[in-house]
This record gives sequence, C-alpha cells and structure tokens, in this order.
Amino acid sequence: MKKIIISLAVILLTLSAGATVPHRSRIPDVPGYITLKGDFHLHTNFSDASVWPVTRADEADFDGLDFISVTDHLETHHQHMAKDFGAKVDRNSSYEMIAKAAKKYGIMVIHGAELTRGTRIFPGHFNTHFITDGNTIAELSEAHNGKYGADEFKQEEEAIKAGLKEARRQGAFIVWNHPDWEQQAPNETKWWPIHTEVLNAGLLDGIEIVNRFAGYDPEAFHWAIEKDLAIVSGTDAHKPMFQWVDYERGEYRPMTLVFAKERSLEGIREALEARRTAVVADGCVYGKAECLEPLFRACLEISDIKYSEKKVSFNVRNVSTIPITLTKAPGGEKLTYPRLLYINEEEELSIGINGIDSRKPIGLDEFDVNFYVANWLTDADTPLKISYHFSMPEKYRK
Repeated sequence: MKKIIISLAVILLTLSAGATVPHRSRIPDVPGYITLKGDFHLHTNFSDASVWPVTRADEADFDGLDFISVTDHLETHHQHMAKDFGAKVDRNSSYEMIAKAAKKYGIMVIHGAELTRGTRIFPGHFNTHFITDGNTIAELSEAHNGKYGADEFKQEEEAIKAGLKEARRQGAFIVWNHPDWEQQAPNETKWWPIHTEVLNAGLLDGIEIVNRFAGYDPEAFHWAIEKDLAIVSGTDAHKPMFQWVDYERGEYRPMTLVFAKERSLEGIREALEARRTAVVADGCVYGKAECLEPLFRACLEISDIKYSEKKVSFNVRNVSTIPITLTKAPGGEKLTYPRLLYINEEEELSIGINGIDSRKPIGLDEFDVNFYVANWLTDADTPLKISYHFSMPEKYRK
C-alpha cells in the first residue's frame, strides 16, 4: 500500500509540474464563416516593451487565440534591443521570432509594425499589418525628420504619409490606433485633417475602438460605422499579459473577432477587407449589426419551446463566454415577459411569456418577443435588437 501511495504521489507531482490551466474564451462560428479570435496590437522588448517575443506566442496560446499581429514601434528611438545591447536585429526580428515560436501552437502570426508619429501633437499612431519589411517603412518616414525647421506639424504629417505610402506599397492593411489616448487627445477625441487626408488617399482601412490602456472609444466606434472602417481592437500590451488582464477574476483579454471563410492569413485579410469583424472587450461586443446578429444567434441557443393557452415558455442557453444582457424592446407591449435578463457564460435560463393578464389566454395567433442586447452595440449608443417569432398551435388560436 505504501508503494502505491508513493507512486501516485510521484505521478501527481509530475503532472502538476507541467500543468497549465488555459483561459480560453469560447465563441462559436457563424453560418458560412469561421470565427477567429485575435489581437492586432502587441509589443515586445525589441521596441519599448518588457516581454521577449516568444512569450507573446505562449500568451496567445494560453488565451486560445487563433492569430496575433506583432506591431513593435518602427522609430529608431524605439529600437531598444539594438540601442541597449547592440544586438544584430532589425525591425523584422520580433515578427520572425514569434512566427517561429507560434508554429507549435498553430497560431497564425501577422507581420505588422506601428508607425509612431505625432505623439503629443495629434493622434498619429498607425498599425501596418501584412507588411514585408519594417525597415523600409521606418527609413522613408524618418527621412522627413528635421526637414521643416520649427514646423513640427508638417514634419509629422509628411512622415506619416511617407511611411503609410510605403506600407501600402508592401500591401499593408492600415489601422489608426487609440484615437482617444490622452497623450494625443488630452481634452477631446478629434478627427484631424491628416486623418481625412490619409483616408481620401486610400491609406486608412480600420480603426482601433478598444485599447487595453486607453479603453473603449465610442467616437472611434462611430467613425468606423460612419466611414466603413474595419472595427478592431488590441491589448497594446507592453508588459506581460497577466499584468494587463485580471485572470484571477476570470477576465478575458480584449479580442478582435474575424469572421473568415477559411482559417488562414489570407482568410483574415479577406474578412478585414470585407469588414467582417467585431470586438469583444470587458463583457461587451461591438460591431456592425450584420456581423453581430448571426453571432448572437449562434451564442444563444433556444430550446424546449412549450405552448399552452395562457403561456409560452422556452429555454435559452449561452454557449459562449460572452455575457448577455437583455432588456425588453418595443413591440411587445401586449405581452408580459422579463424586462431584464442577465445570461452569464454557459448559463441556461427559462423564459415565460404571457398576455398582459396572465389569468387569461394570450389571445394572439402570432407574436414577436423583442429584446435589446444592452451590452452588444452596433454603434456608439445603439444596442443590437433581436426578435423571436412565435406562432401559436391551431388549438390555442382565438
């Protein structure tokens, strides 16, 4: 018996020594598309972060991501690995290291970089995704340094345009980062003339509406809807992810959902171009209605519908890790059903529907049960509206 106990203890110690408990969100696919989860904004200690590139791949696996984009700062003063240690690296090195490390997890890695200009002057930080060479982008951008004397605005604007033009030549998908960051927008979130200029020049494809340190930006979300820009988010993590996400309380990192036709970098790019994206952050979902409605219906399963003369009941089950808050919407004034429902991750609830007077028959042959999904937004102040249609069996019709 003693030998058995010792053997079991050794086995348990061996298992626990290599054990990890991944914190992976569960978000279903939608009809016709694969739902891919990712992070479009990450830094490493090859620019100004404190995390080795390989760790970003480990963190992405822990969180169950399908893809990440490596977006280290391009500017020479941000190249700390080379500056501090004299390392033989360039602006593509962190991507190359992460791409190699991520293969064992099956995580797709996008070659990206952040063009960081206009700081403390105007919001001018842009992520360039799907590039081929960060060095050239930096060189063409920095060629404008010191060319315009005291006109710092002119210098930064021209540097941005030069960098973005080169990124576009390389086939980049370009995203405006954190428009509400207080260092660039101390009093208001503003759309500047430079943003109109790059948009009109075809040098702006998306906008970051959630950033881990700057938070949710309603103005950016509205601009995305108004100007048909891709809706994306990023942690913008400079420290280890556990310092940005409260895993002990069950928090999930902000994620961009990409509704792709296939699980590949090409599939991600096609979905971005088609604007089939949404953002999940801090218990909320943001996206266009045409993206959010099929996702919602995939997340909330309806079952066990029962009819009687006075009542209709059914069960709802949240099969995702995204919380759902429902409030009664207009159109159900002749019905009585819950005005407020919270459905947590993987929770199941029963909903009952009566007429205005529950003692009497419902009195409607057909009806809709309408909800606003309060924490799923299709514009800055517009919740997703969802409806369920019911037809009473013939024996209960008036």
